[in-house]
Amino acid sequence: MNLSEHPVRDIAADILKCLPVGMAPRLEALVAAQNSTVTDEIIRAIEAHLCKQSKANILAIAREADVLGHSEA
Repeated sequence: MNLSEHPVRDIAADILKCLPVGMAPRLEALVAAQNSTVTDEIIRAIEAHLCKQSKANILAIAREADVLGHSEA
């Protein structure tokens, strides 16, 4: 069975089982506060992480380009 065939409810339960100790209650509280689902919050966390990583990569590229630009002058 691939992920797209897996019922969402079971994925959320599996995610909660795999979290480090103390994280499941925090995630459940976030879900309750946001009136969302575990899956929604996991997706948001992944998107936020990817966005931060992309921003860091872009800044690194810009710094490298700036250093190369100065060394050529």
